[in-house]
Amino acid sequence: MTKLIRHECKDLLRNPSIIILVMLPIFMSKIIISVMDKNGINFMLLSTWILFAQVMVGIMMTGPGLIEERESKTFDALLISPLGRGQILVAKGLTVLLFSVLSQTVVFLLNQGFASELLSVFPYMLAGGILFVEVGMIIGLKLDSSKNGSAVSSAVMVVFFLLASVYQALPDWTYPFFAALPSIEIVENLNRILNGDGPLLFESLLLPLWMTVLALWIWRTGKE
Repeated sequence: MTKLIRHECKDLLRNPSIIILVMLPIFMSKIIISVMDKNGINFMLLSTWILFAQVMVGIMMTGPGLIEERESKTFDALLISPLGRGQILVAKGLTVLLFSVLSQTVVFLLNQGFASELLSVFPYMLAGGILFVEVGMIIGLKLDSSKNGSAVSSAVMVVFFLLASVYQALPDWTYPFFAALPSIEIVENLNRILNGDGPLLFESLLLPLWMTVLALWIWRTGKE
């Protein structure tokens, strides 16, 4: 499986569109946060751009990429190898997760520097990376058309990002509904840690629940 991960990394690094996906959150976060700071606006927070790296890389690399491999029969060719379907999916997921964590880490360092909070926020960066790779994998396994897969992946990515960007402007009574969404759970915990507060217990406990549910969904879909 390690050999497959190395092979996947080399293939992705040779693809210019993948490099753009990884770099886009980095450049956008630096430019927009700098502009907001100069104008005294605290709207697009660092936590939101870490989330953007999670959804951009996790969903957009995994979903369309998996569909393209299924269409070109590359995925079927891998099934002939000694690796099982589950091991292949784990290897592909871990490969994208590496790029996701890299993008998130650079976003943090570029805007926050080598701050001690990095160690505290890293578990939530990793959890968000896993969650949205799983979301992308479900899209990649459920849809059969690259065109539809790219459209659905983009729509899901935008929904997760936009909800996390605007929910704070809504009335307080709406928060319990949004707290059930993984993107909100990630942003809320990142915000509190970056502000010097501790993580939220309920929102933190929901994250492994989401990961488990999505993993079971992937396992069931992979068997179909």
